[in-house]
Amino acid sequence: MQNAAFVLTVAGRTDVGRTRSRNEDNFHVSSSGEFAIVCDGMGGHAGGDIASRKAVEEISGFLEDYAPTEPVTVVEFDDADRTQSDPMGTEPAVRNALSVARSAVQNANRSIHDLNVARGFAQGRGMGTTVAGVWRVPGSAQLVVFHAGDSRVYRLRDGELRPLTRDHSLYQIWLDNGGRGTAPQRNIIVRALGTAEDVEPEVAVHSLLPDDVLMLCSDGLNGMVPDSVIARILREEADPARAAAVLVDTANGAGGQDNVTVVVGRFAARA
Repeated sequence: MQNAAFVLTVAGRTDVGRTRSRNEDNFHVSSSGEFAIVCDGMGGHAGGDIASRKAVEEISGFLEDYAPTEPVTVVEFDDADRTQSDPMGTEPAVRNALSVARSAVQNANRSIHDLNVARGFAQGRGMGTTVAGVWRVPGSAQLVVFHAGDSRVYRLRDGELRPLTRDHSLYQIWLDNGGRGTAPQRNIIVRALGTAEDVEPEVAVHSLLPDDVLMLCSDGLNGMVPDSVIARILREEADPARAAAVLVDTANGAGGQDNVTVVVGRFAARA
């Protein structure tokens, strides 16, 4: 089965929500559909919207400029998922793509941190942003997933919704440690772009199979809509643009307490 006969069709939507006066979310979908990014800015008057826009611009520009230095071997589809901690489990082109994605996020982090320094903000203060992104390795059925913060990437396969990212939040750490005692607030982020000179994004490679559906979102979606409802909408709405619109409307219908951004992609045979 030739992977070149399959295409990743992607569409997104963002909305200010029902209670916020400004949208600090940003997203980008490449014209080729090969990558997508969602960023959720933090900092309010310090410029969360500027941070998220800067991250989207820097990362998308970095990935657009990438030219493979190693040929990608087109192989049969498989369902193997690998992290950057297992680099020998991937072919050279995929290992290189993992490194490029990591560098793209770190470059964006430095740019935002420099803006904070120029504005006189102390370390850990000022504007920042989460990031969640996917990048299809050119000509392959391999998907690089990268993130920092609590914006998420999900994959719907055979009707089952699975998160491909794990929140970098105090609440997630509390859950990982057994959830004992009082739960911390869910929106306290322990890893983000711009708040420190260096950041270590989480980067992994996942498989793509025909009819897989990908979804990226800010926490304005998953904070308002249960995963079971998200899965149902993704199963029912085959068109990515329509699915993204319905998900945003559902978050707003549930209260819309935050900005909400959704990107949906479908991996399918070329029309």
